[in-house]
Amino acid sequence: MIKFEQLPQGILSKIPELEKALSQDENIIFAYLFGSAASGRLRPLSDVDVAVYVKDTDSLAQYKLSLFDRLTGILGTTELDLVILNEASTNIAGRVLSNKRILADKDPFRRHRYESLVLREFFDFKIKEDGLYFRRYGIGR
Repeated sequence: MIKFEQLPQGILSKIPELEKALSQDENIIFAYLFGSAASGRLRPLSDVDVAVYVKDTDSLAQYKLSLFDRLTGILGTTELDLVILNEASTNIAGRVLSNKRILADKDPFRRHRYESLVLREFFDFKIKEDGLYFRRYGIGR
């Protein structure tokens, strides 16, 4: 969602450079592109959604700011939504995994284990969420 500016032309051509930067970061175990950029439905008023799972969770806020700064420099826009999967809720992590493109993967076993756990939790959560929406708004099912 746009906050301040439209995405620059040709932003998808910068994804390989983004992949390289994420792969070279020693703290990142795996990373995803998700949302409209991953599904190919990127519009000028979209943002770029990136999710990362990191090794070192000490001073995570500082790391997130530093990573955000590096990634916005590569993309040439501040229209970036950066999710740290280590601290993401089941709802957010499940939605990331539902529509993802892998940008970096240094430990495939760990990534598969994470995806398996999160998706099982998310699908359990989704059943309750759908029931809640149905009872509250009469939609779903």
